[in-house]
Amino acid sequence: MKNVENELMHQLYQELKNKIDEFIAGSLSAEQLKPFTAAFGIYQQRNGLFMVRIRLTGGQIDAETARRLSAIMDDNQIPYGHITSRQDIQLHDVKAELIYKTVTACDSIGLPFRGGGGNTYRNIMVSAASGFAPDQIFDVSPYALQLNRIMRRTPEAFTLPRKFKIGFFASSNEEFMAALQDLGFVAAAHDGQRGFKVYGGGGMGRESLVGVKLFDFLPVCQTFRCAMAMTALFNEHGDRSNRNRARIRFILKKLGEEHFVRLFMEYFDKTEYPMPDIEEITYPPCPEAYAAPGVPTEGFASWRAHAVTKNSVGEEFCSVRLYVPYGNLTPQHLRSVAGLAKKFGSGIIRLMTTQDILLTPVHNSALIALHRSLLEDFDDLDLTLTSYKGHILSCVGAEVCKIGILAAPKIADLISNRMEQYLPPDTPEKLKKLRIITSQLKISGCHNSCAAHHCATIGIQGHKRRNGEIMEEIGIVFTGVSDFPDAFRLSEPGENNVPLKISELPDAVDELLETVSKQSH
Repeated sequence: MKNVENELMHQLYQELKNKIDEFIAGSLSAEQLKPFTAAFGIYQQRNGLFMVRIRLTGGQIDAETARRLSAIMDDNQIPYGHITSRQDIQLHDVKAELIYKTVTACDSIGLPFRGGGGNTYRNIMVSAASGFAPDQIFDVSPYALQLNRIMRRTPEAFTLPRKFKIGFFASSNEEFMAALQDLGFVAAAHDGQRGFKVYGGGGMGRESLVGVKLFDFLPVCQTFRCAMAMTALFNEHGDRSNRNRARIRFILKKLGEEHFVRLFMEYFDKTEYPMPDIEEITYPPCPEAYAAPGVPTEGFASWRAHAVTKNSVGEEFCSVRLYVPYGNLTPQHLRSVAGLAKKFGSGIIRLMTTQDILLTPVHNSALIALHRSLLEDFDDLDLTLTSYKGHILSCVGAEVCKIGILAAPKIADLISNRMEQYLPPDTPEKLKKLRIITSQLKISGCHNSCAAHHCATIGIQGHKRRNGEIMEEIGIVFTGVSDFPDAFRLSEPGENNVPLKISELPDAVDELLETVSKQSH
């Protein structure tokens, strides 16, 4: 099976190369090239260069692979990689003549290109701390990895009506996120048996929707049967005539919840898929106690309060969040992070949906030295959150994305200037605001919700409107999200639905932040 898959990938890469060569020669336009490159996760940017998306199931990459990826970036003159809100790494500003070389080099280190974009199944999302989270029911990563292997060998998964997003979540606290996937699994247990609560038909973007519950408890042995059933349903009932209404949620909207669930169960009943052997992940050994931690650097206590969380491995271990400005890493930054993961952790790097990095497990005795290293060895990269600049989650924006409307990072910067008054987070109130600003404030440059503003406590969508002779840039503010079980609700535009000028957004966000922080516990 592996040889057959390798031969197929070789053939697909050769077809990709041929099309890119035609584009370079001028016999194929960018619009004509896109249908061929999109399924690989390769898109032209607004500046004419290309974005090449590397899918990483659950955002996990080991330190050695990260180091080798940084070398590929250097070899192919790639200035930076971007961590996405779906745990991919996007390589940006790739020259057309270096795409094929980049893709095949990545494949050679275990990072194959297929299904990163287009009408395919996309990167499978996984709880960043799965396997190490204190509140997890069980580690869901093995099931996500196995499903990825299965989907990769399923031809129908690459010829769907539109994109198909799947997610696995380890804690019941993440049930809302499961309900926002085309197919979402959240870990559950019943009478000592592992299983999943399953949602279908959710999604964000055009006409965002919370999905419908398909199973209260699905034994893990039925996981892959469930995924194959939804793939078949989507393949046969998705609207191929209208790309804007082709996602699974539009089937749900058209049929209604009861009819949709009934239709899904028909597919589930007639789908047979034997339970494959699931290999529990054997994580590298935990790091030993740090021999010479030294004296805490200024700001250590407040950093520890917001960047360090408990770990299920044991009381002497923790997980550490590295705040990555704009989610962007140069090749040297990526190499240095890989070095950190090996020196202070067990060589595991997890990409977070907040476009940050989780190092886990880290021995508590290493925290002082780790904090010092983050300050001294990354003097051009604020991984410890000494400023909010670059740390408000946004999409890459219209300066990079050809379908974007506004430059979302610039809006985030404008708002971050106002947020600086809440740093350092040396009071409980400031710490509470920090957690909202860095995880629950999200800005998308258009309605496609690449920053997931529809599920944010405070969400902003970039837009333009005509004002006389000019097109005015505005922001639509979304609030009102609810992630309480049985009361899930997406954020929506404010009561009066009055868009704000970009210059008005910092005041509006500051006011909402004050209200939200008082309401949160």
